Amino acid sequence: MEPVEGLEAAKDRVTVWRPWRLRQFEFLEVTAMSAPSRRYFSRGCFLLVSIQSGTADNQYRNTCASDQGGEGTFRVFEPEETWICQPQNATFRCLTVDPGWLQETAAETLQRERSLPHFPSHCLFDRSLSKALRDLAASSLVAASRLQQEETLLRLFAPLLLLHAEEAGALPRSGWEHRAVKRAKEYLQAHYADEVPLQELANVAYLSPFHLARVFRQTVGLPPHAYQTQLRLAHARTLLAQGFDVGYVAHETGFFDQSHFAQQFQRYFFVKPGSYRKTARFS
Repeated sequence: MEPVEGLEAAKDRVTVWRPWRLRQFEFLEVTAMSAPSRRYFSRGCFLLVSIQSGTADNQYRNTCASDQGGEGTFRVFEPEETWICQPQNATFRCLTVDPGWLQETAAETLQRERSLPHFPSHCLFDRSLSKALRDLAASSLVAASRLQQEETLLRLFAPLLLLHAEEAGALPRSGWEHRAVKRAKEYLQAHYADEVPLQELANVAYLSPFHLARVFRQTVGLPPHAYQTQLRLAHARTLLAQGFDVGYVAHETGFFDQSHFAQQFQRYFFVKPGSYRKTARFS
């Protein structure tokens, strides 16, 4: 179960794998990464991040912070949220977690009705969590019994949920503008691979194109076209994991061509789609 390394990067090394081939998780380790400030979107997953060395400047939930490697900073990004990050010579470890699995684990751990957990303090200074994430990464590269796998996972997620999670309530969004954005998002989700003119999307949302573009970005954190790109990339990851060829995936998800798709995929996931396909399919 050796991870696949993104050796195509000149200075950076990217390693991606699925712990014990469990489809609910995906590890990403990046060594010595420097990149321009960029907006990211956690489409359909929780993202746990720990930085080992270097720095990373983050903007998330209207707050700005500079994470220093080795300080025990542990971040939790929730599904459907955006943030801005600029790593400088940063070595960090990320774990994507399926929301359904975390929801079920939270219900069992916290002994309450099943609800998606919410982390009001997304930046956690907890060295034990950083260590647990590091131990999980190391342990998941060797064979283990189902019992050992679950015990290792609980060493990370039990304290994370017990000490830092709250029950997710409805966000205080109301009014016709929010309903309009919801309709627009649902339309893009259904037509992620299609060319959708802004006027067409505005008609679905019952807003003018200008008003929709403004309120969509205010609500989602991304303009409509960038949200559609994230949808395409999310579906592309799924198809690549199923073993489909890169060219086929690029066409099926609506990218201009294979080159454009590869550029966008590596920009957001730090690894070329061909390397990711090998990792997700065989790890």
